[in-house]
Amino acid sequence: MRAQDLNLDELFTIADGEISLHGRRLVLHSCHAFAHLRGDMVRAVGMEQTRRLLTRFGYYWGHADAAAMKRVYRWDNPQEWLMAGPRLHALAGVVRPHVRSVIWEPQHNRIELSVTWRGSAEADEHLLELGPSDEPACWMLTAYASGYVSLCAGMPVYFIEEQCRCQPDCRVCRATGRDEKSWGDAIKPHLPYYQAEDIVGKIQDLTEKLKHQQEELDRQRKRLERLRSPNAPGRPLIETQNPAFQRVLEVADRVAPYDTAVLITGESGTGKEVLARHIHRQSRRASAPFLAINCGSLPETLLESELFGHRAGAFTGAVHDRIGLFQEASGGTLLLDEVGEMPTAMQVKLLRALQEREITPVGDNKPRKIDIRVLAATNRHLSQDVRTGKFRDDLYYRLAVVELELPPLRDRQEDLLSLARVLLANIAHRHGIKNARIDPKCHDVLFAYPWPGNIRELANTLERALLMTRSGTIHPDHLPPHLLDPANIHASVTRTNCPLADIEREHILSVLSTTNHNRREAARILGISETTLWRRLKKYGVE
Repeated sequence: MRAQDLNLDELFTIADGEISLHGRRLVLHSCHAFAHLRGDMVRAVGMEQTRRLLTRFGYYWGHADAAAMKRVYRWDNPQEWLMAGPRLHALAGVVRPHVRSVIWEPQHNRIELSVTWRGSAEADEHLLELGPSDEPACWMLTAYASGYVSLCAGMPVYFIEEQCRCQPDCRVCRATGRDEKSWGDAIKPHLPYYQAEDIVGKIQDLTEKLKHQQEELDRQRKRLERLRSPNAPGRPLIETQNPAFQRVLEVADRVAPYDTAVLITGESGTGKEVLARHIHRQSRRASAPFLAINCGSLPETLLESELFGHRAGAFTGAVHDRIGLFQEASGGTLLLDEVGEMPTAMQVKLLRALQEREITPVGDNKPRKIDIRVLAATNRHLSQDVRTGKFRDDLYYRLAVVELELPPLRDRQEDLLSLARVLLANIAHRHGIKNARIDPKCHDVLFAYPWPGNIRELANTLERALLMTRSGTIHPDHLPPHLLDPANIHASVTRTNCPLADIEREHILSVLSTTNHNRREAARILGISETTLWRRLKKYGVE
């Protein structure tokens, strides 16, 4: 788990008038009310005592949040756990933090952080009630950082605010945090504000209690789901943090406005048609139709008729004239999916149509002009097929003026959670299920699995899991067993070092096994036609 993957909807649970952070109850407060409280405290007990109380409050808050993050998530590394603190503050609307630098040397018991805080709610509260200050006044914010980092580092760490928005002519707050030894005598004036009862012990006790309560709640939830009856009853988005996919999108956006031919390659289920639709939406043809055809799902005669149309009587069953997709998509875009499966004779006809910008329907002798943009997609290595003679080189060069290769999902770990959330929202909308969400305990399971079926497999997994729930929240026990079995996960991970053909063959056989060798159902799950599945099985020597 990474700090940037923390999501507001998944962190906090809202039900029956209560907001909780995985068992720890929270309350939303008004900044104006808190400002009034701050002013009353200063007038009642003085500035020093108010600072002491608010510092203790902030330290406890930060320490408790760090304990919660350790309890709920398994972090990629300790620094991600550390960076979750600023992320939590941003999600809660407390401040917009920017960590400028981090030096953490556990072997030397040394840590130093430099942070900028913008839009501090505490500064707003102080200014609202007490006006500008000669000294920094974000006491809770500074103490929160101290408490959070202290638990992460396993030693006392204190932040000192060097400038504050409460001070005249200051627009942002800046602070530095160091271990106590590194501060030396500079920290001594600040230590009295932190002196209190055993905050650390109290938080450890609270964390342990919450852990047991959460385990009991999980058991109760499972019992309720068994007893209760089911609550019966988007658009595709391309968002990525993956550098390889960002480069693909950048090229796609550059060529989209032009009628340049684009060949989209990548493993099955990586989203080739989604990218093709994205290119279409960015083009001057966006208001015209976008049509797609799977070239591997039809025999040659029917494929020719689907693409070019036919005249009545052209073949048995052709009782009416029919226009093909080249004419039906006039002014728009046609995607030739699985173009690598196209028979050689059909490749010749397609090449002529692209060169002459005209087609001749089956059974006719009068050519018709066409005005469409053709995109192509394949999960094959067409350049290799060209060398072996399985695909015409002239057609390949015509289709692949620009070639975009989509990375597999296992290489897009940065995008896994955001993709899962978008897919789940679309699935929930389609089934009319409200409040669909993924419990954070599922995150590590999703990250550990290599997803040989890519985005399509992820979508199918989430759909199955969502339909297994009663409340709309996907928990680990709703996921397929092979995702939860460490042995299977380990085997899947090691398979990523195998040739692609071996992974594909094993995945196809695995899906066939789960469908009891129902090829139609297996083809649906794999997102390919039965004809393509038959060809793959024949290729791999499977009877």
